[in-house]
Amino acid sequence: MRHGAEALEREELRGLMRAFCLPSLAASLVTALYNIVDQIFIGRALGVAGNAAANVVFPAVTVITALSLMCGVGSSAVMNLALGRGDNEQARRGVAGGFVMMAVCGMAVSLAMLCRTVPLLRLFGCTDTVMPYAAPYAQITAFAFVCAMIGAAGPFLVRADGSPNYALCCTAVGTLLNLALDALFINVFAWGIAGAAWATALAQTVSAAMVILYLPRFRTLRLRAADFLPDFRLYVRIAALGAGPMCNFFTQAVVQVFLNAALKKYGASAACGSDAALAAAGVANKVNTLAAAVVTGLTNGMQPIVSYNFGRGSYARVREAGIIVVKQVLAVSFCIFLCYQLLPRQITALFGVGTEAYFDFASRFFRIFMMLIFLSGLQSSVGGFFSAQGMPLYSIFISVTRQLIFLPPLLVLLPRHFGLSGVLWAGPAADIAMAAAAAYLMARRCRRLEDMQRAADYAKEEIDATITQAT
Repeated sequence: MRHGAEALEREELRGLMRAFCLPSLAASLVTALYNIVDQIFIGRALGVAGNAAANVVFPAVTVITALSLMCGVGSSAVMNLALGRGDNEQARRGVAGGFVMMAVCGMAVSLAMLCRTVPLLRLFGCTDTVMPYAAPYAQITAFAFVCAMIGAAGPFLVRADGSPNYALCCTAVGTLLNLALDALFINVFAWGIAGAAWATALAQTVSAAMVILYLPRFRTLRLRAADFLPDFRLYVRIAALGAGPMCNFFTQAVVQVFLNAALKKYGASAACGSDAALAAAGVANKVNTLAAAVVTGLTNGMQPIVSYNFGRGSYARVREAGIIVVKQVLAVSFCIFLCYQLLPRQITALFGVGTEAYFDFASRFFRIFMMLIFLSGLQSSVGGFFSAQGMPLYSIFISVTRQLIFLPPLLVLLPRHFGLSGVLWAGPAADIAMAAAAAYLMARRCRRLEDMQRAADYAKEEIDATITQAT
């Protein structure tokens, strides 16, 4: 296979999609294992209280993921769009600006968590019983938020540079180390939830170091010290192009706050109790990071292909790449939906023991709240398709439709009439609204790309005819 820009423009599209999407998919799955491995070790060592603690810290993890996507997607889009136009200087500054933003965003979230741990955990729905477990986990992991940002966002730029396999290694090495350290710190040293936190922090530091070591070895560009000088207009551009994926995950953190509050309130009067409801939802949300990883991985693999070809004016290639990824996302998401419907109790049991009421609620959460998981993948895939073309507002709108316009109000209104069952049915109701908006926008954009390609082909024919007549 060709490498770099030549491959993005001329390689057979399905083969190119495999070359970029498969390593990106594997990297996203490996990243999701960070959270799941911790949850399994914590759940088996500490039971329901440990699972609940990891759940109330999860909004902070979601914020880090959101900011990582903003920096990674935004800077790689700037890079590829600039390369498509032949503007190497702008491409270099986009890469450097992305790394500056990763460091600044990571430090900001880290300071917020370290200085306001207890108030933030209360906001996230933490109970008095869970606080002794959640607070140390949140504080220890906060020390490595900068490394978490670089380790999660940096591979976007590595992948955009034409090294998807090295991008995969950056995340795979960290995850394998996290697994080994979890076993050592929790099972051997008996450090409990603090051991899980230290394992995550150290593994993320190693992943970040591997990304930084790649910087001098960029294949399409040669970065210079001057490229890292402050450029606030560039930072705004990066943030704008990465705003869609960021909004998707950031609003998930907002939704998690509403969800935890509803589970805490209405779970208290249910058979399972508040802590068990929080723990069951925490297990389901951590498991669902695998589904999100599949969607995110396929979308991230598409991004450099779409951005570069859009910059080159190859609109038919852009359209085809987007359609391929959306079809793949729907097919894989449907398989995940079947697992949630058929094996919810077995999945929950992987994360430790609990009461019968706990397992019953976990099963209902998987089967009802995540009923339309096969449609929710449209949110990231269609949103990423627009972001890669430099159209973040459409991506933001798709995210806002589900995460802010519909789901939070439903989580407030439905439980007033239906109790804990109302919390569960809010999920699929919001998914339907989002899927309708995403499908409409995707279809309209594909038609527009067809028109743009016809216009470009006609203009090229006119130029060729003019040249022929002149000679």
